[in-house]
Order: sequence, then structure tokens, then C-alpha cells
Amino acid sequence: MSALLDLRNVTVRYALNHGPRRRELTAVDDVSFTLESGEMLGLVGESGCGKSTLGRAILRLVPLAAGEVHWQGRRIDQLGRKEFRDLRRGLQLVFQDPHACLDPRMTIIESVAEPLRSFEPGLSRSQRAARATALLDEVGLASELSDRYPHQASGGQLQRAVIARALIVDPHLVVCDEPVSALDVSVQGQIVNLLARIRRERGLASLFIS
Repeated sequence: MSALLDLRNVTVRYALNHGPRRRELTAVDDVSFTLESGEMLGLVGESGCGKSTLGRAILRLVPLAAGEVHWQGRRIDQLGRKEFRDLRRGLQLVFQDPHACLDPRMTIIESVAEPLRSFEPGLSRSQRAARATALLDEVGLASELSDRYPHQASGGQLQRAVIARALIVDPHLVVCDEPVSALDVSVQGQIVNLLARIRRERGLASLFIS
């Protein structure tokens, strides 16, 4: 049986446009690992070592220079956009800065429900709202906060909303890209414990970048 996620010799390079010569920076160099369903893998390293780039490469947010990414037995780094989109709901990302993830023009509950417009277009507005409300309750966000806009909530509250947004499409894997580094020390432990509880209860696989 194949692994849920299988990275094989993944390399990512960025072009540097300084001076007359074309130069490249190798951000990720020949990385391989597998991740099974329900498993959690920690990716730890100093700032600038390529951790976040690797997480984005898995979700095809940056292109590979070399290597392969296999998801549920299928090689996804070479799929067409439409083919990959059909698989994309299974892989979700929790970003580092929750303030940058949510549309300031939308309420928290609208932002959490938004992915359902793409992945489950047949749902009505009330059905989307009901799903979002249930997720906000699961991540411990008080119901009275759901109709607030991002600028009216704290960083910890927004990160809970971002986690709910990632979960609303029932993914199999969540890539957590330094999800507590932008938060106050007083709430970092709460968010880490929340992610651990959700992983256990849902049987999620997770890649935790720190």
C-alpha cells in the first residue's frame, strides 16, 4: 500500500536576477520522505533553510526544479491544473500569518465557508454557514465572533478561524507552516494543543513546520 504523501528527491531553486549572469539559489535540496495517513511529521530548521518552500512545493505553490511528489499513489507535480484541482481539497495549508489569510472585506464565518463555493458548489448559503459554524465551534471560537471582521479579532482567534477554513473541505493532510510564530507566547501553546487534538480526533496527517 502506497504512502499518503511521498516526496522523492525534491529540489526547488529560485532565479536570482542580480548582475549580468543568471544565478540560482537552491532553497530545497534533494529532500525525500513519506507520510502515512494519520501521521504527524515535524520539519524543524533555522530561518531561511527552505522549510516553508518545501511545504509550498508539496501544494504546487512553487515549482520543482527536480524530484517528484506523489499523493495517494499519484504523481501530482506533473498533473494539469484541472486534474490537480480535483485532488487539491485533500491537501490544505495553515499559513504563518493569520492576518494575511482572511479577506478583510468578509466576516470570519464567510471566510471559513468560502472554500465550499469551489469544492461543493451545490450547497446553499445556509448549508455553507452551518458547516462553518460547526467548524468554528470545533476549533473553540466563540459563536459571537463569527460575524466579526478580521480586524475585530485577535491573532489567536484568527488562527483558529484559519484552521477551521482548512478543515471545512475535510482534507487528509494539513501542512502547518509555522502556525504559531506570529502569535503571542501566551496563545502559542493553545494553538499547538488545538492542532494536536484535531489531528487525533480526525485522523489527519499533518506536516508541522517550525
